[in-house]
Amino acid sequence: MFNKTQTSADRLAVWREFRRSVKNNNRTLENVIEAFSHINVERRCFDYYTPEYWPTPFEIVSEFYFCQSGITLVLASTLIHLNFIKSEQLEFAVVSNHITGTDGLVLIHDNLVYNFIPGSVVSLEFCRNNSTEFSTHIITPDKLGS
Repeated sequence: MFNKTQTSADRLAVWREFRRSVKNNNRTLENVIEAFSHINVERRCFDYYTPEYWPTPFEIVSEFYFCQSGITLVLASTLIHLNFIKSEQLEFAVVSNHITGTDGLVLIHDNLVYNFIPGSVVSLEFCRNNSTEFSTHIITPDKLGS
């Protein structure tokens, strides 16, 4: 979906078109999760311990901040925008993933964990059994521009 050779404007246009396509073609949550699994994970781009300084999803896409945390925030924003997730508060955990070797944010919603394993949604129990959790953050959807 996104690559370094695209311009900032091109990446934003691709993301906008992707969200339109999902709405217009009645795609499923699984389609969205699968699409995000193809984004290459970059090295850590920002401090995941300080949500007050997290970049917005638009900044993440524009500036190519596609570390584990950046992908999770853009995925969360997309899921909210498409009404796959409806919540007054969002929970993000900072984890060290013992399966993929990555560290950063994952989205926790209704005892499910998003972006722990690319292309999958896993149970909270599975995530906790296969990672070290360092902290959690509760934010409101408006922080994600949703």
